[in-house]
Amino acid sequence: MSLSDVLKISPSSLSLYLECPRCFWLLFNKGIRRPATPFSTLPSGVDYTLKVYFDHWREGDGTPPMLKNKLPGRLLSDKALISRFRSRSFGYFDKEANAYFNGMLDDAVELDGGFVVPLDNKTKGFPPAEPHFAHINQMSAYTLFLKENGIQTKNIAYLVYWYFDHKHMDVEKPMEFNVLVEEVKTNPDLAKENFRQAVKALEGPEPPASSNCGFCHYRNLERV
Repeated sequence: MSLSDVLKISPSSLSLYLECPRCFWLLFNKGIRRPATPFSTLPSGVDYTLKVYFDHWREGDGTPPMLKNKLPGRLLSDKALISRFRSRSFGYFDKEANAYFNGMLDDAVELDGGFVVPLDNKTKGFPPAEPHFAHINQMSAYTLFLKENGIQTKNIAYLVYWYFDHKHMDVEKPMEFNVLVEEVKTNPDLAKENFRQAVKALEGPEPPASSNCGFCHYRNLERV
């Protein structure tokens, strides 16, 4: 069996499984995707700009000016490791599930003691509320990837929110981002358990429609 024949699941795909097992099953077993929605290139452009910005300030003390006094450590200085993080090959092969669990991480933070923890950028049009469950699941998966690759880490991660605050806008710089860094607890063991359950679900019959899934509801209406 070649590498291309092995099942690969990403953190975003796992979030789909946790949100709606049926949509997940249809995607992987039937190639049926959820209907596409209009997509803005702005988030992708911001994401790329932040990567360039981070890479520029990675040298020296490893702290971009906009993150001064907001991070407990510095940006990861190992450029080779950063390159691996940003590759879809970053992850591990789970022998029990006989599948790959992998994805792409924005960046990482070096803490005292040599610990490396995930960092992910999130862009928002308004001040952020509590972290979405999908973001916690995503960060838990990245913690798992670090551990499985023999990288010393902790069960925490950092979400960096880049957002606009219209109530406190500087009219001289109306498009300037506000920045909020939030530490979140991660659960790599739960991420591994959910991943293995997702793989098993693909081996079974099509799950029933999820009661809270608008896409499943739409499909059911189509069949009437």
